[in-house]
Amino acid sequence: MSKGLPEYFPLQRYNISPEDVVRLILRCEPEDIRRHVIITPDWKEEEFFPGKVEDIEPVSGDHLFEVTYRDKKISFIRSGIGAPLTGDVVLALGCTECTNLIFTGSFGGLADKLIIGDLLLLTESTGGDGFSNYLNEGELTTTAFLKPAYPDTGLIAILEEHAVSLSEEAGVALHRGSVFSTDSIVAQFHHLDWLIGQFGCIGIEMETSAVFNAAALVGIKAAALLEVSDVIPTRKSLFSGRTEEDRQRYKHIKKSVLSRIILDTLCDERLK
Repeated sequence: MSKGLPEYFPLQRYNISPEDVVRLILRCEPEDIRRHVIITPDWKEEEFFPGKVEDIEPVSGDHLFEVTYRDKKISFIRSGIGAPLTGDVVLALGCTECTNLIFTGSFGGLADKLIIGDLLLLTESTGGDGFSNYLNEGELTTTAFLKPAYPDTGLIAILEEHAVSLSEEAGVALHRGSVFSTDSIVAQFHHLDWLIGQFGCIGIEMETSAVFNAAALVGIKAAALLEVSDVIPTRKSLFSGRTEEDRQRYKHIKKSVLSRIILDTLCDERLK
């Protein structure tokens, strides 16, 4: 798996360097990015990282930070919501030394066994996004639409080890399954029954298909660990139905369990 943007991206033709891509998309220099990266659409650093983090330093604006954990430096990026923003961030990371990437964020549960705050180790993401169709060489097609995208097998195996251990210790349910990546929050609802029946999705979100496809293209190992923010079948959606107890459980697990799993994974000595 080669590292970097593919040759059929005609950057030189338009007088664009890989460094230019990093400066525009990530708003930093390539050397500002570490080998291990956490991406989340919109979670703020202060609501994600536990007290055991040794240091959090801003690198660029309110979207890029350098985290020190167990004496290791990790880049934390808030990409913005949706496949286009997050997918472009992953492509830009292909122009840096980033090697391992863990995506994290929330998802809507499509199974009534899920509880707000539960964690999901993502095994597959079905592409309902438009972004992924722009990645292939040649004429535009819909070859990536409604097709599965997968995490890196080596990285997800290490992530699973840490997720099982820490979730059991905290008494938090850890699920494994697939999601559907959508481009719309409002227009998803009249498709949900079909998506569940057709793909067996346990949840729905907006970025993971783009993350997996873009990461594979630029030679970055990527995996995803998500948290249940709402459970649509039990009428606890982003729009209505969630209680204050639900919200507090979600916040607590994010900071005390989810973040630790990801940090411990990226500090694992087996990662190259």
